[in-house]
Amino acid sequence: MKNFNWILIISFLCCNIASATVLTDKKEINNAKIRLLYGMPYKGKTGYIFQWGKEKYPSKFPIILPENSPPITSDYKSQWGANDGKRKKKHGGVDFIIMVGSPIIAAADGKVYGVKNNDKCIGNQVAIDFGKSPDGTRLYATHMHVGKIHVKSGDKVKRGQLIADAGDEVKTRCGGGIAHLHFHMSKRKGKGTNGSSWGSWRYLGGPGGWINPHEYWTGGIGRPECFVEGKEYPEGLITIPVKCYDLKNM
Repeated sequence: MKNFNWILIISFLCCNIASATVLTDKKEINNAKIRLLYGMPYKGKTGYIFQWGKEKYPSKFPIILPENSPPITSDYKSQWGANDGKRKKKHGGVDFIIMVGSPIIAAADGKVYGVKNNDKCIGNQVAIDFGKSPDGTRLYATHMHVGKIHVKSGDKVKRGQLIADAGDEVKTRCGGGIAHLHFHMSKRKGKGTNGSSWGSWRYLGGPGGWINPHEYWTGGIGRPECFVEGKEYPEGLITIPVKCYDLKNM
C-alpha cells in the first residue's frame, strides 16, 4: 500500500495541484471564513485550505479537497491554530470550519466507544472505532467541539449516518477562537472516562498512537472524498466526517 500511496502523491504533484485551493493571504482567509461560517461559498466553492503561516504541506504531501468540502482551517501537523495564532505544539488532528448545526457524520462503518458531554475545556466529544484499514492499522477517531450528540456508547453506525450537530464556538483555551470540528485519529484507544486524561487523550491515548487522517481517505492519500448516498466505498477507509455542501443550491 505504501508504494501505491507514493504513486498517488506523484500524480497529485504533477497533475492536480490546481484543484487544491490553498488560501495564504490573511485578509482573503478572513473574508472567506466569514462567508463559510454562515454556509455561503466563497468564489463559488467551499473546499479551501487556510494557510495562516509559512508552512507548505504539513503532511509532507498536498491535500486535494473537493470543491464542496467544508474548509480545513488547521491541518494535521500544522503549527497554526484554527483561527490564526501559532501553536506551542504541532496539531494532532484536522480542523474543519462548519456552520453551527450542520451534520457531523460517520466517516465509515463503526462502533461508538465514547461519548463525553460538557468537558470543561473541549465541550462535547464522541469517539468511534472504524475497524482496521487495508494495511492493518486500527482506526479510532474522536470528534471534538460538537453540539448535540445523536449516538450513545455502544451504538453501531453506518458511513454517512448523523452522529452529532456541529457545535458553536467553545469559549475556552481549547476552543480555538472559532466554531469548528476537530477530527483526530489514532491507532490506539485511550482510557476513556475511567482515566484522568481529557481532550484527544481521553479516547485516543497519547501522541505515540496518533495517525494522519489524510493517509486513510477513500479517494487515496491526500484526497478526501465527500460522502455520497448510494455510492460504494472501500472498507477500512474514511470519507469526510462532515456533510458536504450542495453548491448548486447555496
